[in-house]
Amino acid sequence: MMYTHSQFPTVDDINSSMVRVYNHMASGVAISGAVSWIISQNLELMAILFKTWLMWPVMLLPLGFVLVMSFGAEKLSAKTLGVLFYLYSVASGASLATIFAIYTTDSVITAFFVSSALFLSMSAYGYFTKRSLESFGQFLIVGLIGICLAGIVNIFLQNSMMQMLISILAVIIFTGLTAYDTQRIRTQIHSGEGDYGKVEIMGALTLYLDFINIFIHLLQIFGDRKTDD
Repeated sequence: MMYTHSQFPTVDDINSSMVRVYNHMASGVAISGAVSWIISQNLELMAILFKTWLMWPVMLLPLGFVLVMSFGAEKLSAKTLGVLFYLYSVASGASLATIFAIYTTDSVITAFFVSSALFLSMSAYGYFTKRSLESFGQFLIVGLIGICLAGIVNIFLQNSMMQMLISILAVIIFTGLTAYDTQRIRTQIHSGEGDYGKVEIMGALTLYLDFINIFIHLLQIFGDRKTDD
């Protein structure tokens, strides 16, 4: 749906559009979780995907989908973006299958519910607050760039304390970005400019990334690893 400057969306339009954003995002998370669990239960498949050359395509494919969607959003149709988002959810789930092999089931479940609580509370804040979060969001984006660079450096250093600090900062940053991104998506819908379908899919992708990063980094901080019997 597309609105002109003289036909701004109503409150009901905005709320309905945001519900679709959350529905897409939740569906994506559910698909990723199901794919991760199914793959993790097949030891032969796990060996093929993560102990052969296929490991690199499996790990890099999700990034490829994000880049295609981000840079191609203007040219791609809403339907195409939707297909790419759900394919991305499958690819992301495959790349995260090792979580179930590394961490105990209790840790995964606990991290998921804590992440959900953080995400829902901050998204609700971003949705309802009247305060502009623009400057706050820009500060967080700078922080995100910083921890990404630190993460790259730590690939070579392999410093466990540095990794712990990166994970703690990542949880804080992505929790804050959840509020900022929610407000930004709602504002974009409220402006009445652009294709609603595209805004909804790209918004779902953004919130999906916020949630998954909160979940992964909480798991790295508090998760109990499985021990070899």
